Amino acid sequence: MILDDLNILLGDDDIVLTLYIRKAVTSINNYLKTTIAEEDYPDAIIEFVTIAYNKRGNEGMKQFSQGSLSGTYIDDIPPSVKSLLPLPKLLMRG
Repeated sequence: MILDDLNILLGDDDIVLTLYIRKAVTSINNYLKTTIAEEDYPDAIIEFVTIAYNKRGNEGMKQFSQGSLSGTYIDDIPPSVKSLLPLPKLLMRG
């Protein structure tokens, strides 16, 4: 389902999109400090992949400027993805 939705949105081949999905799941797992399956948060994964895919080729850039337009890339999980996820778990150490 996620791959089908991403094919509609981005139109790339399955191998490339599968790699982006795997990266999204890993990043979300690290953020939530737990393990999720792809089916747990499909909208968050689709949002993450879409942002990462559109940033493709500019991974090392922190900021960009083109004419009067400028912007900043976020290294962490974007706020639009975080809004689709629960709050991360706290690790208690004693």
